[in-house]
Amino acid sequence: MIGKACFLLSLLQAVVSGQWSADNPGAVTAQNGLCARIPCHYKYPSYLNNEPRTGSWYNSDTQSVAFHSRNPSVISRKFQRRTRLSGVLRHNDCSLVIDNVIQQDTGSYFFRVDFGNRNGYNYHPVTQLRVTDFTDKPTIFPAEMVAGQPVNVTCSFNTTCDGTAPTLTWVTPADEPPSASRSVTQWGDTLTYTSVLSLTPALKHHGQNLTCRVTYPTVSSEQILTMAVQYAPQNLSITFPDNVNSSRVIIKAGNSAAILCSVQSFPTSNLTWRHLGVTLNTTRSSNELWMEFTQLTRQDAGVYQCVAENEHGTAEKDVTVTVECE
Repeated sequence: MIGKACFLLSLLQAVVSGQWSADNPGAVTAQNGLCARIPCHYKYPSYLNNEPRTGSWYNSDTQSVAFHSRNPSVISRKFQRRTRLSGVLRHNDCSLVIDNVIQQDTGSYFFRVDFGNRNGYNYHPVTQLRVTDFTDKPTIFPAEMVAGQPVNVTCSFNTTCDGTAPTLTWVTPADEPPSASRSVTQWGDTLTYTSVLSLTPALKHHGQNLTCRVTYPTVSSEQILTMAVQYAPQNLSITFPDNVNSSRVIIKAGNSAAILCSVQSFPTSNLTWRHLGVTLNTTRSSNELWMEFTQLTRQDAGVYQCVAENEHGTAEKDVTVTVECE
């Protein structure tokens, strides 16, 4: 606890010299489980330039020592091994970092410098620290997935906290064990943690989830990617109201009829009906196509072919239309 006499002495020194000042924000917000950084640069009378100095930070709400550059044993237990200066005290940088910040760290903080036993100063106004819930999430960068082809999926997480490093992990379909590489890069004050997942998607993985999770000692969050696995047309079927997926359709002359061609694929297929090498009906980017007859005659009889095609392959199937006379 800083005594009243010490405070009055510091105040008197400030009035007399006019050279004690600090540049620190009035408020700082940090997310629970990450780090809190209070930027701070201080000034003092020039005749103290070569004097040894001790820097300390205090939580004025609880009158507890949050950081002490010379004697860590005086630091309050709840701040032990969690606080540090991000700059160099002799270079006038008094910026404080609190790692693994918790809700109980909320409060007012101020910096104090002591030069030997003769000069010391409490820098005001204080900085108010506010701790919010952990809301940051990793980012998954989508990659084109084709059934049977290996692919790399990247997940990254950005932070300005350089203390406790987060862990990036993947949750994948049970039959696809995760195989990932990890790296970290820095640009300015921002650290980017990256994990690259290597996998070979199959058709059965279409619509399943990939999850990238970032974990700190006390908090975690995740991002989910629904896998869109591309594949060639398959399971092409031709259906008629009275005959499901039949290769032959019998229709009485003079009647009308409709035959449906459908397929499974992703992306969707272009479908075409053909008869005697002539295109009768076509649709783009759809997985079903009707062929309609009105007042059938014997000339309409024959083999009809449905062809499905997308960028990954084709599928086709024939149906024989028989026209019966009355």
